[in-house]
Order: sequence, then structure tokens, then C-alpha cells
Amino acid sequence: MSIHLKNLVSGQLGEITIVVGDPGRVELIGTLLDDVQLVTDSREFQLIIGKYQNVPVSVCSTGIGTGSTEIAVTELIENGAKRIVRCGGCGAWQDDINVGDIILNSGMARTIGMMSSYVPDSYPAVADPILLGGIKKKIEEAGISTHVGVGLTSEGYYAGQFRQPAVKQNIFSHADGMKYFQDRGVMNCEMETAVLYILGSLYGIPVANSLVVHVTRKNDSWADDEAYRRRHLASAKAVLDAIVDDVQN
Repeated sequence: MSIHLKNLVSGQLGEITIVVGDPGRVELIGTLLDDVQLVTDSREFQLIIGKYQNVPVSVCSTGIGTGSTEIAVTELIENGAKRIVRCGGCGAWQDDINVGDIILNSGMARTIGMMSSYVPDSYPAVADPILLGGIKKKIEEAGISTHVGVGLTSEGYYAGQFRQPAVKQNIFSHADGMKYFQDRGVMNCEMETAVLYILGSLYGIPVANSLVVHVTRKNDSWADDEAYRRRHLASAKAVLDAIVDDVQN
């Protein structure tokens, strides 16, 4: 029995477990599933199981940030998760990426010291290329603009992502701010993926992400809430379609 994902026992999880930050998004993705059952509803963690095109799947929320993500992903893996994909949101840091686009991160830079209890800072945080490629194929078939490349996982929202009021007070670690990462080809920033990628590598579980751009930092343009919701649903559907193809073939 899991400590935090209460009532979860080994064998309940499906062929894919989608992880999301927002517990409310679990219910949203659940609208794509049949035979939905609520397993966990505790603090930031909500977990459902169900079927998509008769394939068993699961959806779990992690809350915001690295600490709760480490808890959720570890307990999912310990209870038999076969593949894990983060379907979340991110901010775009490159000028050619627009609100509503989807970013698939092949790898993540991360804050110094993040996950140091597990690995040194030089250890790569990377996606499973086969899983990522299958998701990319389905998203492109859906006609959604997609970008693949390196992102940044930050432990913080304000100073860690060079936002006000931290910028106003000049209280962040890189003197060049966001430009330091932009100049090195970092496409986007969020707060959870590197944890998933490192744990996936250590435990030998295929992992990937599919992130909807909710803000572009070039002009601080934000997605409309309803459009953002619809795009998240499309992102999750593409992930599920990719897994069905993999299982059936």
C-alpha cells in the first residue's frame, strides 16, 4: 500500500500513467476514459484508473514542483507503472513558439542540486526516445504545432524562472537571467519534468512529456482558459492514442 497515493496497490495501474500537476486535470482527462474508478484523493494527489479503447490506463496528479512529483512518481513506479508521461503546461522561452503549441522535451536542464540525493548534477535528465517519437507522431496527426528539444525544470516559479517580483529586486542566480538559457537553446521552462526523467532512467521505466504552452515570455501572452483546457485534452488524447498503437502493434 502506498503512503501518499492512498489505496493504490500493485497491479492497478494501466499500460500508461499520465501525470499532471493540477488535480482538476485528472477529471478532465478522465472524460476520455471508460470504467473510471477513483483510487486516491488525498492532498495534491488524485489518481484514477480506467480504460481507453479497452486499454487499461491511469491518470495521477502530482501537485506543483519537484518534491511532490518525486513522491508521486516513485510510488507509481513502485506499484507497477509501465510508462509515465507528464501532460502539463509550460512557458515558452523561444520566439518561434506560440501559445497553444505543444513542446515535447527530449531532455531537461535543471536547477543545480536538484535530485542530488539521487544523482550528481552532471547526470542527464532525458526522455525515452521511442515513447516521445510515438507521441510526436500522434500530435502532428492532430494538426497541432509541435516542437521538440531541451527545456528547463526549475525548483521555483519567480526567481527560478526570472519573473517579477524577483526580476525587480534582481534576486536570481544568473546575471543574464532568462537570456542565459535562451542563448543555449532552451525552449521552455516548467517545474516537474526533470524529476520524472531522472527517476525513469534510474528505475528503467519509459518516460516522456507533452506540454501545452500557456504563456510566451517574448510578449507575456497567456492562453485563454478554455482554449488551454481543450489543448490539454488534445495532448492527453494524443498520448493515449500513441500507447494504444504501441500495445496493439
